Amino acid sequence: MRRLATVAFLLLGVVTAAQEPFPELVEGPVFQAHQPSDTLRASVVSSTAGSLIVPQRVSSEQLKTVTGLSEAVRRFTGVQIRDYGGVGGLKTVNVRSLGSEYTGVFVDGIQIDNAQNMQVDLGRLNLDGLASVSLFSGQKVSPLQSAKEYSSASALYLESAEPYFLGGRKDNFHVGTGAGSFLTVAPKLSWEHLFKSGASLRLSTDAMSSKGEYRFHVKDFRQYPGGTIAGYDTTMLRKNCDLSSVRAEAMLFSPRSNESSWNVKAYFYGSGRGLPGPVYKKAGGYPLSLDRQTDRDAFVQGRYYRSLGDVWSFAARAKLSFNHLEYIDFPEDIPRLVSSVEPRLVSLSNHSASPAHYNYRNHSAYLSASAMAVVNSWFKVNLAQDLQYDYLDADLRGFVYPVRLTSWSSLSARFAPRLASGAEPFDVSATILYLDVSDTFLSFDHRSKARRNVWMPSLVARWKIADGLTVNGFAKRSYRMPTFNDLYYTTVGTKTLDPEDAIQFDLGAEWIAVRSRDRRLSFKADIYRNLLKNKIIAVPTSNQFRWSMYNIGRVDVLGSDVTADYSFKAGRGEFGAVARYTFQQARDRSEWNGQIPYIPLHSGSVNLSGSLSGWRTDVTLFATGERFTTSANLPAYRLAPWTTLDAAVSKKIAFSGNELTLKLCLNNLLDQQYEIVDNYPMPGFNFLLSAVVFWR
Repeated sequence: MRRLATVAFLLLGVVTAAQEPFPELVEGPVFQAHQPSDTLRASVVSSTAGSLIVPQRVSSEQLKTVTGLSEAVRRFTGVQIRDYGGVGGLKTVNVRSLGSEYTGVFVDGIQIDNAQNMQVDLGRLNLDGLASVSLFSGQKVSPLQSAKEYSSASALYLESAEPYFLGGRKDNFHVGTGAGSFLTVAPKLSWEHLFKSGASLRLSTDAMSSKGEYRFHVKDFRQYPGGTIAGYDTTMLRKNCDLSSVRAEAMLFSPRSNESSWNVKAYFYGSGRGLPGPVYKKAGGYPLSLDRQTDRDAFVQGRYYRSLGDVWSFAARAKLSFNHLEYIDFPEDIPRLVSSVEPRLVSLSNHSASPAHYNYRNHSAYLSASAMAVVNSWFKVNLAQDLQYDYLDADLRGFVYPVRLTSWSSLSARFAPRLASGAEPFDVSATILYLDVSDTFLSFDHRSKARRNVWMPSLVARWKIADGLTVNGFAKRSYRMPTFNDLYYTTVGTKTLDPEDAIQFDLGAEWIAVRSRDRRLSFKADIYRNLLKNKIIAVPTSNQFRWSMYNIGRVDVLGSDVTADYSFKAGRGEFGAVARYTFQQARDRSEWNGQIPYIPLHSGSVNLSGSLSGWRTDVTLFATGERFTTSANLPAYRLAPWTTLDAAVSKKIAFSGNELTLKLCLNNLLDQQYEIVDNYPMPGFNFLLSAVVFWR
């Protein structure tokens, strides 16, 4: 009852807060009778609009050239995608060596929380219906942002696009399907409706079924005394990689208005998958994992903006979420005995060979209210208060049933003095954030409490030196408490973990060298320094469920990101080329002085694109240098460099006022054999062919 009362108290404030789309939040006109041929456009109010720092961004058109969110995100500089291979493998994002837990993933301005170590699996998020994907490699500063957004060391924003309707129509329909490697089938369906009030609704659902099996290369040679070399070089089949999932979303958008805006989103994701485990040699061969994982994730969230005249604006955000994770752990002796048998056929009559079941249920409630005052044309103040309640339940003996109450309080001031000419060459924002975390858990048959609080200041500045040349930078402190998974998961966590503390510095410049109607050439470079204390490292052990977490006392990150972007028009065609390079020296200064696990010193990508007469082609080359699995950078812990070449070809065909889009995505065209995570081989060449019909 006490937990229910707490949740009710957090939700009481939803009706009291409001918000605004003041002019700098408006990304398009309030109303347009006619829209371009694209089926989606950005929301009137965007959680990334008006940002002091311009993020890296992938547009809706570019999102159509990839098969998943992780493929889009790895085009950003300073990013490492941790991919455990296959259709159902965990895919997380790490920005500037800060760790996956330090990267907040936000959907329409509200962060995604999950029951798995705060490592948001990008493979569970849908690309359809998105206007853009943006990455802030540091502090985001936008009007009326929540206090929780200030706490993220880096942030990935997924912004939904509002539907539009041509020719007075009230309904749009999308029907599509995809098929490809690994016996993958992926149908999808969506419906959009315009109400008389001007509000619009989108209902969408998609499913995926994939066997997931793929071949990979294994070799092991050893030199013996006397010069004899013995070993093997063979190809194996990656098993227990199947995935079955279904996803359903409903989103309601408010009518267009200059005074207020709101949206509500409901989401459900359910999946069942195999966890194949790492590939390593043991006596008797390679052990086969038959472990299974089932997920049920659901949330309802909403945000509301309102403007009260020229001075005050308000915002409210709220979210309720539930995550259920079931893990079935088969003892290692079972796979050895029944390596050729499907998991569903394994006999559990032998008690000693019975699998262990783990069920975890995470309940979360979040509430945020913010207000902004425009004191004058060059001075704005933003105040925000966020509250979150988390409770983790499990059907395990001796579980501690932790409850966490978290409060974020922020005060931000933004200065943008305007010259007599009307220009605003300087833009500076200073923020102070107060974080208070209180944990309550069962210990020795009585409730125990633990509490932490910390102040986190930040300073962000931008200076427009000349037309086309801008310098920006920031300094901030970030602080991360160990998550429930870090501390309380049976067979996973350790209660001796210390909170992680980070100080970030960044200095960057952007130069738009050419900007005309037909051509654009720009260069962007950043140099940054991250100083981390008690950095929490999480690495998988026997599979993707069991993790080993430990602190590294002191980590020093020195890095640089460089991007060159050129695009031009030739006749009716549009073409572009983007080159990206990242240097990251992330050293463990507490013991080994080596590069911390899985961070390459050098990485980069090159993307070439072109569109003409409804055809679009994208070709992307990714390259990553050597990495190590531990801070002791010895040859035995080295992971080899790798490169992959991906391509996508699509064609839009118009008929009777409707549209058919055909797309072919080709991944790892060169059939490279590589590993992103040690002993988790990645698939070779694979493809996905999709067709989507859009009825207006």
